[in-house]
Amino acid sequence: MSNCIRIETAAQATALFRAALPKEQREERVFVLPLDAYGKVLAKPILVSVGHQDGTAAIDAGAIFREALKVGAEEIIVAHNHPSGNPTPSKSDITVTAELKELAERLGVVFLDHIIFGAVESSGGMGFVSLSEM
Repeated sequence: MSNCIRIETAAQATALFRAALPKEQREERVFVLPLDAYGKVLAKPILVSVGHQDGTAAIDAGAIFREALKVGAEEIIVAHNHPSGNPTPSKSDITVTAELKELAERLGVVFLDHIIFGAVESSGGMGFVSLSEM
């Protein structure tokens, strides 16, 4: 993917994550979107974890940063889907986000957001929740 797409909003990032998700969302899937220092996309969203049927996917910090750094990411956005359609973050989602932010800082990577997306019509028609905007 060329550096022509610049991510400026959670909605733009969510559109890329949705495009990477299979039509049937039976499992939770965790992705990382690697960006350069100017917010330009370095690669399509990279799938880093898949949950079991109707189960949650582990948010593996090592896999997230390993994949992002492979393509030279200086900034990242992490996202996962909630197959239930409800993108409301769990306590675990909030805790993991704080941990990812801290680890990113130690690695010199800018952690821009953790997006949880569900049904398109959820969250007042937004279909996602941006933890950085909460």
